[in-house]
Amino acid sequence: MNQGQIPEIEHPGIVDHLEGGQAFVRIQSQAACGSCHAKSYCGMAEVSDKVVEVRLDSDNQVNPGQFVTVTLKRSLGFRALFLGYLLPFLILLVSLFVLMALTGNEGLSALIALALMVPYYGILYLNREKIRRVFSFRIKE
Repeated sequence: MNQGQIPEIEHPGIVDHLEGGQAFVRIQSQAACGSCHAKSYCGMAEVSDKVVEVRLDSDNQVNPGQFVTVTLKRSLGFRALFLGYLLPFLILLVSLFVLMALTGNEGLSALIALALMVPYYGILYLNREKIRRVFSFRIKE
């Protein structure tokens, strides 16, 4: 890898179908996932088949059934980990301690802290198109 090159996570796959300027690529979990240090973040190790959406550029000419390699910037994997796991955990933990200090009631504090996850994941859901643009897979040349 060159010094200026951004490290990427790569997975081989097969183009399942094309739809509206996007390719849907079926990725199969490989035995190599077992030794990958990012397997617990990636989610590929738990699933035998996964279909990912890949935005096609004008230079990407693919056909259904074609073998391709899809890539994602490694830094985006850590951002996904932060948004999906770390930030909600921090919200849950901080809100639990703050509510415990305010109310003194463990049960009520825990229920309210858990209820705060609903708006958090709701906000993520409402911003799914923006998130989809940021977390986009590419087909490697």
